Amino acid sequence: MVTVWPRRVAALALALLAACSSPPPSADDTAAAKLAPLKARYPQVIMGFDVHGTTVNVSVDLDQLVSMDEDKEDAMKAVALKTWAKTWSEVHPHQHASLTMRIIDFRGNQESAAHIKV
Repeated sequence: MVTVWPRRVAALALALLAACSSPPPSADDTAAAKLAPLKARYPQVIMGFDVHGTTVNVSVDLDQLVSMDEDKEDAMKAVALKTWAKTWSEVHPHQHASLTMRIIDFRGNQESAAHIKV
């Protein structure tokens, strides 16, 4: 007599394993992770990133941003925009787009926005 019990257990284990495994990271998740060095460069100001296709929201501590010297703030925003363009291009090789970077506070209010084409 042939039993199918071990086969059923194996199939069930395989189905459970497939259901529990996490999906691969999306391009947006990958891009947000690649922006982490920018947060490390400005740890008091930049709190995080939220990528939505060709737009990145850079969350900042508005008090820290306002207390920055204007030249340093402009330099930080320029570096952030260039880093966003480089990151997007790495995640989407051989593609072109018009990118947007929004600087937002913890409530989601926009402080500024910048655009660049890649």
